[in-house]
Amino acid sequence: MSASAFPFVPFNIAVHDPHSQLRELHLSFTAEFQQMEVNQRLESMRAYIESMVVQAKSTKDAGSQRGLMMVIELTEQLLPHIQSESMPLHETLIVEIGEGADGSSLEELLG
Repeated sequence: MSASAFPFVPFNIAVHDPHSQLRELHLSFTAEFQQMEVNQRLESMRAYIESMVVQAKSTKDAGSQRGLMMVIELTEQLLPHIQSESMPLHETLIVEIGEGADGSSLEELLG
């Protein structure tokens, strides 16, 4: 997959704030991503990570940089689950961020 200014985005992220102490990221894989073969999914995810790293390095806003780094980390943690096909791609993944989510890992969330 060649790098471009606008890489394929394998998922959509929506932010929800159920209450003041909790923020949730709702991650839904695109229909196009769901229809890909495993190797294509992995290539797509890796290209997405690379593009996000470039974007994070070029941004000067600390808040934006933290957000980008969080998405990069989340995407990297998804790779083994995409490779093993152990994650249902048609379901929305909800990641809690906040005081109650400290120490939660993707492994715990998927377990």
